[in-house]
Amino acid sequence: METDSPAPFLLEGSRSGVLLLHGFTSTPQSVRYVGHQLHALSGVTVMAPLLAGHGTTPEDFAQTGFRDWLKSAEDALEALSARCTTVCVAGLSLGGTIALNLSIRRGDLVDRVATINGSTGLYSPQQMKAFFDGCTGDFQPGIGSDIKNPGYKETCYDRIPNAVAQERYVLATATGQMLPLLEKPLLILQSRIDHIVSPENGKRIEGAVASRSITFCWLENSYHVATLDNDRDLIVQELTNFLTAE
Repeated sequence: METDSPAPFLLEGSRSGVLLLHGFTSTPQSVRYVGHQLHALSGVTVMAPLLAGHGTTPEDFAQTGFRDWLKSAEDALEALSARCTTVCVAGLSLGGTIALNLSIRRGDLVDRVATINGSTGLYSPQQMKAFFDGCTGDFQPGIGSDIKNPGYKETCYDRIPNAVAQERYVLATATGQMLPLLEKPLLILQSRIDHIVSPENGKRIEGAVASRSITFCWLENSYHVATLDNDRDLIVQELTNFLTAE
């Protein structure tokens, strides 16, 4: 397994599928370990697409917005649904936000949803101040590799186009407002310490959705990019349990 590859991947398995979405400015490299281990443990089919504008250059990224990212994920969801009889959409960070969004708007194709440090528009005052402070010029500093374990690094952009950062906030905030429409079984994995997305988002999701089946798990030993951090095997186990739960 090439854990550092940023390329999208498809792991063929059973008729149960998992759409695994990476985060903002990142690539499938950030979810590759979890995807491969989940496939090995449970035998499910795992698809991890590359969202529009990611995995090339910040300049390419600047030409995209939330509609493009949603389309990338939705196209992958439709492709996976054609292969599988049941589908769980899971994602890290922005991928978690998109997973929630798709489970609401495309509930006809989604059976379960899992979010890992997903944003729903709750940001700390310091984060919002930094956002405005960084809005001079075309780019602001990158936010990748918020990882507690020094042995791991995320493949991501080192600069963020300011216009694209605004698109991220729109998508997260709008998805947060849609949460009462979410009725699918839900797994929430939330890092206790997260320097990118406020941990309050996890509890906000839990309290806002209409799902009757909700599993909440605190990740005590990881920062934002938990799929590359100390709790990555716990994430695999929680996802495996979630997929097989009644």
